[in-house]
Amino acid sequence: FLDAYDSIRRDSYPDVVQSLALAARSLPEPWPRELLQQLCAQVQGGARPRLAQLLAVRSLFSGSALVLNRLQVHHVRALSRVLFLTPHLPAALLRRRLLSHVLEIQHLDRALLHLGPGQLSEEELRAACYLRGLNSTHLGRAECRAWLEQWLGLSCQLQGT
Repeated sequence: FLDAYDSIRRDSYPDVVQSLALAARSLPEPWPRELLQQLCAQVQGGARPRLAQLLAVRSLFSGSALVLNRLQVHHVRALSRVLFLTPHLPAALLRRRLLSHVLEIQHLDRALLHLGPGQLSEEELRAACYLRGLNSTHLGRAECRAWLEQWLGLSCQLQGT
């Protein structure tokens, strides 16, 4: 079942990235706009962005057209599908549920960082990865832990914004 659900989630990723690339066009400042468009093109080409690239565009998500309350409805629906939230609700409700879900993941990330990923059982480790978007069913414990540690490093750097 996890593979089937992950397939559904993966089908939504292109919509999320395409919506992000379209929203990037409306950003007023050329440097961050170009950087975000480059990043979107890289992801659409199948590459995985580096942590430094993601951190370089983080300011765009806290005061521009990319703030959750300003995203286009189709973008919010695609994000909801990625997080397994029903996309068939009014936009205001979708935004509220999406924000609530993201805040819950942030709280879990803080707690997990405090506890340490090494304290998780294999089942808990896989569930933590899956909740955050990684299908861990075909990965080893060490790969899951390494991915989760990278995620926590990024998440905790982004928490202020």
